[in-house]
Amino acid sequence: KRKLLWFVQNGKVDGWDDPRFPTVQGIVRRGLKIEALIQFILEQGASKNLNLMEWDKLWTLNKKIIDPVCPRHTAVIEERRLLLTLTNGPDKPFVRIIPRHKKYDGAGEKATTYTKRIWLDYADAECISVDEEVTLMDWGNAIVKEIIKDQDGNITQLVGVLHLEGSVKTTKLKLTWLAETNELVNLSLVEFDYLITKKKVLS
Repeated sequence: KRKLLWFVQNGKVDGWDDPRFPTVQGIVRRGLKIEALIQFILEQGASKNLNLMEWDKLWTLNKKIIDPVCPRHTAVIEERRLLLTLTNGPDKPFVRIIPRHKKYDGAGEKATTYTKRIWLDYADAECISVDEEVTLMDWGNAIVKEIIKDQDGNITQLVGVLHLEGSVKTTKLKLTWLAETNELVNLSLVEFDYLITKKKVLS
């Protein structure tokens, strides 16, 4: 805590419960379940010897606890997103209720909208080749027939056809996507890095 005090006193963090801090309050705000912390402590055992456990071990335990029940949401980055137009896609949007997690019923269900025009992340679009078959997650396969670019070589739009009879096992790219609807919700994603990246901080 003596080493962490410098961050607090110099206003580098909001307080001892900052999500980037390796304090109990901080890691709980970051998303740690108390059950994972208890399990982590018990796995250290009762020995008086110095026991240095990797930080990743704690988050691995946490993932096992939250994975079966954590709701999952699909998102694309708004600033760099591209439309894929499926020429044989549904003329009218339709909705299906599907599981949030394929393995765990406890994660609940979600309503997914399917449309002729869907949004993809630009980074995913850059990996696609003409006539390549890709998998659209929770839908099926599609074949990208055309990649439209501007004069600077930037991709501006994709055109393809659904190929739902195709096998998801044969495709290299499994793409997340969102339907082009006015029901999409804008969100801000906050990704916390660690203030201290060294495994051992020297005095």
